Amino acid sequence: MDQLPAITYWIHGSMTAITRTEVMSILPAVVVGVVSMVLLRWRVNVMTLGEDEARSLGVDTRIVRLALVAGATLVTAATVSVTGVVGWVGLIIPHIARMLVGPDFRRLLPASIICGSPFLLVVDMLARSIASIEIPLGILTAAVGAPYFLWLLIAGGKGWS
Repeated sequence: MDQLPAITYWIHGSMTAITRTEVMSILPAVVVGVVSMVLLRWRVNVMTLGEDEARSLGVDTRIVRLALVAGATLVTAATVSVTGVVGWVGLIIPHIARMLVGPDFRRLLPASIICGSPFLLVVDMLARSIASIEIPLGILTAAVGAPYFLWLLIAGGKGWS
């Protein structure tokens, strides 16, 4: 029965019990994933022109897409293995970053990292302080994310481009 709280916090996400050892254990995977995405950043910009245009400019879209998905999956899997599932961060933050710096992936990737880290720290701080027990992170990020996406829909998707 001691497993149930741990499972619940993993399903909803928590940074309560993360140790330096766990961070160091996922660091290689995160670095490899982020570096691969950074190295592909200009190709991602070219791919936004469309499949045919990107190929005519010499970008092998199939390989770039596979490498980009592999890098993002590596980063996501590594962090989820430690924090659990913290929903909405990967949906909210890139759109906010795109509103701040535009669609250029060379600026968008670092901006997403720079915006996402403090966002998650603030949410974690709120999760630990607004009630007598810690609220799972996924609940708070959903409380922010759902209204934000509703706003995007009402605003006509102006934040999507």
